[in-house]
Amino acid sequence: MSNHQRTTPHRDGPPAARLSAVLAEAAADLLTDPALAKLKCCEADDCALLFLPAHPKRRWCSPERCGNRVRVARYYRKHKE
Repeated sequence: MSNHQRTTPHRDGPPAARLSAVLAEAAADLLTDPALAKLKCCEADDCALLFLPAHPKRRWCSPERCGNRVRVARYYRKHKE
C-alpha cells in the first residue's frame, strides 16, 4: 500500500491573480492530458461540442440529444420517399 498525498499550493496575492493561476494550471493539465488525443467533435450538423467518447464508436456528444435528432431526421428522410 502506498501513501499518496495530494497537496494544494498556497497562493498569495489578490483573488484575481490566484484565480488566474488556478485556471492556467487547469489549462496546462488539460492540454497535456494524453486523453486529449481521443477528443472527438460531435457529428450532429447543429452541434459544435467536443467530447471524450466512452466507447470508440460513439459519434455524438449526447446520444439522447444529438444522436436522437440524427436518427429521427434519417427516419423521416427514409419514409418521406
